[in-house]
Amino acid sequence: MKCVCKKLSLMRLIGKGWELKLKKIIKVLIGLFVVVGLVVGGYTIMGIVRNNEMVHIVKSNEVKEIVENFLRYLDNDALTDKGRIISYQIDEQSIEHNPMGGIMFTVLLNDDSELYVRMTLEKNHETGKIQRSGGGYAKKVKDLVGKKD
Repeated sequence: MKCVCKKLSLMRLIGKGWELKLKKIIKVLIGLFVVVGLVVGGYTIMGIVRNNEMVHIVKSNEVKEIVENFLRYLDNDALTDKGRIISYQIDEQSIEHNPMGGIMFTVLLNDDSELYVRMTLEKNHETGKIQRSGGGYAKKVKDLVGKKD
C-alpha cells in the first residue's frame, strides 16, 4: 500500500503532462551538449590554427636569418667547413607559445639531440620585425664552441 501511495504522489508531482516535460528536458540537455561540443571544438581548432601560424613564422626567412646570426655569434665559422657548428635543424615539435608572449622553439645542431639551442622570439612593436628575445644553449654546445659564461 505504501508503494502505491509513493507512486501516486510522484505522479501528482509530475502532473499530467509529464511526457511533454520529459521531452523539454531532453531537448534542453541536447542543446547543452551541442553548445559544449561547439565551444570545445572551436577552442581546439583555434589552438591548431595558432600552432600552424607559429610553425609558419619559425620557418620564415626572417627567423632563419636570426637563427643563423646567433649560431655565428656562438661560432664565427658556423655553417662552414671550418666551423664547429656544421648544420642545424629546427625541432618543429618544440615550437610553442611563450606565456609571456612570443614563440619558443629548439634548434638542434649537427644532428645531435644533445647539442641544442633554445630560442624565444617576439615581434618588436615599434618596427614590426621579429627579434630574438631570449633563450640559451646546452652545456655541450658551450663545450663545443668554447664559449664562457
